[in-house]
Amino acid sequence: MRAELLAYLTANLTGTIKVSQELPFKESGASLNTKNMRRVYLDESTVEQAELVPTLDDTDINQNITTVRGYLTVDAKNRNADLNTALSTLANAKSVATISNAFRKEFDYTTTIDADRITYEFEYRFHTLA
Repeated sequence: MRAELLAYLTANLTGTIKVSQELPFKESGASLNTKNMRRVYLDESTVEQAELVPTLDDTDINQNITTVRGYLTVDAKNRNADLNTALSTLANAKSVATISNAFRKEFDYTTTIDADRITYEFEYRFHTLA
């Protein structure tokens, strides 16, 4: 699902905020997203299986929850003019047409301010039948 999200975001983030194909790793103690501000980084997908509908005969219906985490850091003093548009694009990515087998698609983010930087940590969750 990371590949589908990357394709959508690369095509739709055309302003000052761009997408990186790299994974969000730490280099010399600093996160890549804090070194390269105004770049969106998506982590590898993780999959968790959970019970969706319990049954009496022990043939429960399960779901897989695929999670993709992402990061974006911008300057807190000089707000990007297209930041709101970029955040809307990030939210709309959950509905990308190439992810068609998910019955529930979720997106949320949190913000952290550190010195003169705002970091948006966001998460996509896709629920599919197992």
